[in-house]
Amino acid sequence: MISFLTHPVTTFFGGAILALIGIGILLSANMENNKTAQFVKNYRAAMSKAGESGPSASSTGEAEAIQRFTEFLKNVGDRIYIDKQTANVYSKGAYFDDTIATHYGPDEIRSYFLQTAETMTSFEVNILDSTRSGADHYIRWEMIFAAPRLAEGEPIHSVGISQVRFDENGKVVFHQDFWDSGRHIYGQIPVVGGMIGIIKNRMK
Repeated sequence: MISFLTHPVTTFFGGAILALIGIGILLSANMENNKTAQFVKNYRAAMSKAGESGPSASSTGEAEAIQRFTEFLKNVGDRIYIDKQTANVYSKGAYFDDTIATHYGPDEIRSYFLQTAETMTSFEVNILDSTRSGADHYIRWEMIFAAPRLAEGEPIHSVGISQVRFDENGKVVFHQDFWDSGRHIYGQIPVVGGMIGIIKNRMK
């Protein structure tokens, strides 16, 4: 019995099982509670706070606001551009949620984009089209980016939509992104991506 317990193969598998148990405990301890209802509540509250005072449809002000925002999206990988232009694009009380994090105001948004740009080796956004519904503008885009810690540095391709509201000055007061960050960010992280894949396969 003692020889069995001390056998290299037994020791290896025992260590692997303990490691998996440890990882499971660590992940469970850091797993967020179900906050989906709160997210929707915050989303609706932010839209309500943003109001509907933006430029009128088909006006020069609307065209300029959309142009300013889409240019910002296309230059999110440029740290100098972000540093100089964020306050010109986002209003003082702007709400921004990209499904990964929520930030308020141009200072927080600038810091977040600067940190994001720092992690990337390349970044490209192509604007596909846009439309308006009431006070909301929906901009559809394709994003291609690369980061050393994701997908072994290979380019990651994604598509998404930004829901945007402007204030009376044409600055962004509300910005909610809709895209699959689970697949294109978390799914590209070693170990975490494998776990996400297992979960997806079990749900099929």
